Amino acid sequence: MVNSIVPGSAGSTSALGLDTRYAKPGASQAQRRDDATTQGDRVELSGASIAAARESVRAGLAQIHQALVLGQDAQTTLVKVQEIARNGGPQADLDALLGAFKTRVQAVLADGGTLAGGQSAQITAEPGATPLTIPGVDLRLGGDVISVGEDAQATDPALTANAQKSLETLQDVMSRLLDSARSLEAHQGFLGAAEGVTNVRTDLDADSARLLALQVRQGLEAFRGSIANVEPQAVLSLFRA
Repeated sequence: MVNSIVPGSAGSTSALGLDTRYAKPGASQAQRRDDATTQGDRVELSGASIAAARESVRAGLAQIHQALVLGQDAQTTLVKVQEIARNGGPQADLDALLGAFKTRVQAVLADGGTLAGGQSAQITAEPGATPLTIPGVDLRLGGDVISVGEDAQATDPALTANAQKSLETLQDVMSRLLDSARSLEAHQGFLGAAEGVTNVRTDLDADSARLLALQVRQGLEAFRGSIANVEPQAVLSLFRA
């Protein structure tokens, strides 16, 4: 009976190593500890550790999606700023436009969207692995991304150029956020596959365990390109033959 699937030995290229330390608990045996530990290239998984990682990934995706929505809002705002500057629009229109965007930014920050305020997010994407860092994106007016300040003047000759520079910087930032979102979505996929393995019957024989590991390993191959930038080594090592 196998309760834990671990990588094969260093000298094997085809056999999956099986952790035989966890026999079916008897009267004198302690229950298996309900967490994830790392020993060398072995990561032991539990339902609780995988669920915690999935929640961390979900929270990270929520932060990224908030920043992306706000970034799209910023793009629309900056295009309108350019129109006002080019057409000699009234200062009142510019003030109203920038004031409305500032209010939306504040609402996102108040809702816990710290990533959009420039604070990096730490994501536990794999049980037992070093957390991933998603760099913060400060989308507030007058920041590193949006150089147009909330007190911008419609008559400022540099306003059009500042808005254009902000649009270009914002485009690069949003591309990076999209890459991070795709990577975390890939993590969601193989965490779901790993969770499926931990939820199967605990009295699998060795052949069944090898088959399950093979199926999950094949599923992870499909994600390898998407998650290359975030180095998901710990989970992939679980299913390395």
